[in-house]
Amino acid sequence: MADRENSTAASAASGGSAVNSKAIIAIIITIVALTFVFSNVAPATLRFLFMQFTMPAWGWFLAVLLAGVVIGSLFPWFRPRKK
Repeated sequence: MADRENSTAASAASGGSAVNSKAIIAIIITIVALTFVFSNVAPATLRFLFMQFTMPAWGWFLAVLLAGVVIGSLFPWFRPRKK
């Protein structure tokens, strides 16, 4: 009985460290991306078809970053399939 509890605890610990390392990497990438976004404060103009939009560059970068997050959550191509 004790061996079974130890093996369960060991497998949970190894799976937990993989999740923790992925979370740490995701947090680091998020911090770097947001630092890049908010360090670009000059105005930028976007021309699309016959329209023209002007706003700070960080707004455009943030919009593209959020679009990437939404698209990534809608199409989970690289997630492992559940068995």
